[in-house]
Amino acid sequence: MDIKTFLATSYTSFHAVKNAASILEANGFSRLDGQKIEKGGKYYVTKNDSALIAFKVGDLSNYAFNIAESHTDSPSLKVKGKTLADSAQGKRLNVEAYGGLVRYSFMDIPLKIAGRVFVKTESGISSKLVESPFTVNIPSLCVHHNTDVNTSLSLNVQTDMLPIIGGEESDLYKVLLPDNEVIDGDLYVVPTILPFISGARSNMLCSPRIDNLTSVFASIKALVDCSPKGVSLACLFDNEEIGSGTKQGAESAFLPDLLQKINADLGYNESDFVSAKANGFVLSIDNGHAVHPAHPEKSDINEKVYLNGGIVIKHHANYSTDGFSSALIKTVFDKNG
Repeated sequence: MDIKTFLATSYTSFHAVKNAASILEANGFSRLDGQKIEKGGKYYVTKNDSALIAFKVGDLSNYAFNIAESHTDSPSLKVKGKTLADSAQGKRLNVEAYGGLVRYSFMDIPLKIAGRVFVKTESGISSKLVESPFTVNIPSLCVHHNTDVNTSLSLNVQTDMLPIIGGEESDLYKVLLPDNEVIDGDLYVVPTILPFISGARSNMLCSPRIDNLTSVFASIKALVDCSPKGVSLACLFDNEEIGSGTKQGAESAFLPDLLQKINADLGYNESDFVSAKANGFVLSIDNGHAVHPAHPEKSDINEKVYLNGGIVIKHHANYSTDGFSSALIKTVFDKNG
């Protein structure tokens, strides 16, 4: 799977985890399901079907945890419940903004409904990954009815951004899965625009969900290709867009609990565990903003970022980056060309 396919088909965090797991399994990783972790092993484990941690156990002569963290969620419109709203052009979806959404970018483009639902079965409840076989859209108000549209644009999600689904059915679940009894779900409205390469030199990748699926893809590919010293982990957390405080977010017990299991299964004690954390390294991998061609004044006067100009190390008063950690990373980069 290449980056364009990954971006195109990872509609939600649930889809991103499914795609990441497929890449890992194709490269010999096993789903961790209670078995003992062994030296030389390659494993992955998921949480909530929307977060994933994959790891390799390498040369343990230098026992340490080296961790790359990114996030699977991207800005979108989250569906509120199953009841569809009436309009003059048929039913509309009830939605709210999820994450750092650029609202106007969702207007007048093809969108899909995607995520997961929980269906009633004879044995209980089953989770089902879904994406609508049809597209929906959010029509903008024409210039004839809003003469200020080209000078000022203010969009209210509750009124201006409810996607048209059409039809007469008032139950969204019945529209998506007419043959299933859906109890509840986590559904989103997401862009279906395919990734494309732009520019005369064909050197600019354009796509929805670049933040942060490019980092997710790069982390998984790097883990697949690496020969680690110690234990190398790629952590794909969910819900960074809304604060990371969920059970599958970066502030949860997902990673600490897994590190404890790795330590115990490999036969190390608590003192070894403390050392492995102290001797390791954690990278938070996300996108950086390049200098905007129309608004260079939005960037720093000296420390400018350019597309295809290399890796960005983010120094900021609110970040954990310091001179020491930056120097280490720069040294790794230099050694690897």
